Amino acid sequence: MTTITEYTLPADEFPLGRIFKNRPDATLELDRVVPTDDTVMPFFWVMDEGGDMAELRTTLADLPELRTAELLSDMGARALFRAEWQPDHVGIMGAIGATGVTVLSASGSSAGWAFELRADTSGQLSAFQQHCEDHDIPVTLTRLGEVTKAGTGRDYGLTPDQREALVLAFEEGYYENPRKVNQERLAAKLGISRQALAARLRRGYRNLVGSTLRAGDPTDGS
Repeated sequence: MTTITEYTLPADEFPLGRIFKNRPDATLELDRVVPTDDTVMPFFWVMDEGGDMAELRTTLADLPELRTAELLSDMGARALFRAEWQPDHVGIMGAIGATGVTVLSASGSSAGWAFELRADTSGQLSAFQQHCEDHDIPVTLTRLGEVTKAGTGRDYGLTPDQREALVLAFEEGYYENPRKVNQERLAAKLGISRQALAARLRRGYRNLVGSTLRAGDPTDGS
């Protein structure tokens, strides 16, 4: 049984949350998580209108929880970073690496963090929750759903949460020009943060294109 869950975490319970103290309007989105033997190396985007990303890199490099912080791409209000955690300070990332759950999306703001995870077995999910409890990681389960045949039939590779977000956005006029609704209102209808909604839409687009337009494309190696 494959299970899709969403956990929330207070902003200051994740090392990157430190930046919200001086940049309350910034939002972060983890792009890729690569567990290794003793640490994790997340790639993440920072969105901050008018923010100095080079200055932010210095702030990140000074965090005791990080070994390194590298600014990979600076596009003004949006920048891509790579950071390597100290093994003793990985927190929820340690729970992810230790139990093998898959990160579908992870985003944060001054309001807190939202992690959308996939567990392929009930034991894997239980192990994740137990790891968090044993290491005093204050996660809160906010959504739980099962996926029976992801990627087949009319699912188009979408998780139930991604499908729900995409359909709601369509029905509410999000894709019309001009838009009839913004992400804040859509997120409120779903009871999630705007950052979590944006992540679901983005990953939903990716899965939808991969299962339709790119399916069987000879250039993709399939």
